[in-house]
Amino acid sequence: MKRITIKDIAKALGYSPGTISKALADSYEISNITKIEIQKYANENGYSFNHYAKLLRTGRTNIIGMIVPAIGNSFFSQILEGIEEQMSKTAYNLLIMQSNDDPVCEMTHLETLYKKGADAIVITPTGNRASMEYLKKLKDEGIPVVLMDRTNYNIDTHKIGIDNYAAVYESITHLINQGRTNILFISSFAKGVVEERRRGYLQCLRDYNIQYHSKNLLSIDVEKKGRKSQEELMLYLSQKMKSELPPDAIFTASDQLTYQTLEVLHALHIEVPAQLSLIGFANFRFTNIFEPPLSCIVQPSKEMGAQAFLLLSEILENQSQKTTLFKNIKLPASVEIRQSS
Repeated sequence: MKRITIKDIAKALGYSPGTISKALADSYEISNITKIEIQKYANENGYSFNHYAKLLRTGRTNIIGMIVPAIGNSFFSQILEGIEEQMSKTAYNLLIMQSNDDPVCEMTHLETLYKKGADAIVITPTGNRASMEYLKKLKDEGIPVVLMDRTNYNIDTHKIGIDNYAAVYESITHLINQGRTNILFISSFAKGVVEERRRGYLQCLRDYNIQYHSKNLLSIDVEKKGRKSQEELMLYLSQKMKSELPPDAIFTASDQLTYQTLEVLHALHIEVPAQLSLIGFANFRFTNIFEPPLSCIVQPSKEMGAQAFLLLSEILENQSQKTTLFKNIKLPASVEIRQSS
């Protein structure tokens, strides 16, 4: 069956193609009665809007693509809230994709966004070399790219995150001031952010003349192992607590690890903070209802999302003004001290 066109609808209803086009685009220039008539006819006769035709006419699709590791993670869902809140006031549409920190999946999503003609891309990257090269290619073709959260990569583009080094340094300083000196640092393998968090931990130990033990660092592949990561964490903490020099504090370098560590400590009947202090990243809004209330680093996730959209909309609305100046926005994170440390 031949696909119906705007010209077909115009001929059938006796309007000009321009009127049909405006009515289908819900233009204020067309009366509601006329729009209802035209849209009803178009729907009943299988009219399909051609996004690619619009792309050819205007060079724009009004699609902003976003790729995050896990939509269910409270940190990323709050970023999405920030973007959506700003975007709802505009004609832009957000296309959200989840990579699960899988480089193959990430690359597939990037190629899909490119084929769909996305005007811009916001991404929390896996750090995979092929993906980073593809992002450079998109950027060189004039598609604005914003790295979100995981920004410590050698690519000239816009970046929005926090000062990870400073936030971790402040947290470790607090633990040391509480008399904790044998501090575990537990992180995921997320590139682009873990390095700076680990650097804050190590530098703080040096500045306070506290001996560093390599076995006090544990990296866990959180996303891919599922419950296996929980088992690995439980085995590690169980062995550490039985060692000659058991730890007196834990720092967790991601939201998911903070919650997993709390669960493991509870299962091992380790009392927090009596036996061991805990502080880490956590963007869950109700960390004060944990038992004990959780000390944590809270990132301004919603503001990060809002800043990303405002930055992109400014770039897209002024694309004729080419620039090689890229913004690296670092928003302040807050270290909230409660009873767990």
